[in-house]
Amino acid sequence: MLRALGVDAVSLREEFPEAITDVRLFERIKGRNLVFISTDTRQLTRKQEELALKQAGVTALYFGPFFEKKLLWDQAIWLVLRWRQIDGFACGVAPGTCAEIKQNGKALVYPL
Repeated sequence: MLRALGVDAVSLREEFPEAITDVRLFERIKGRNLVFISTDTRQLTRKQEELALKQAGVTALYFGPFFEKKLLWDQAIWLVLRWRQIDGFACGVAPGTCAEIKQNGKALVYPL
């Protein structure tokens, strides 16, 4: 969806094996100037994954549980309507910031 908006985006499945663990994934993206986007907020509740994410130092944005409940077209509409706000947030924070993007497009920063 992001590519359709002209965003320089890469699916993790294009670069990494589908079976890669989250810890290994975070180790592999460490030091890269990127924004990690996911809907898997469970990564923030598992100590090893949380630590690996913190050590990776990448900005991580998590779309809240509402996002997965939407149908694909509704996800696309939501993303199009809020991408400028989300991108503005991501560009304005220090690398390593972790936040949940709420349904209204606002970010709730998580301390790591």
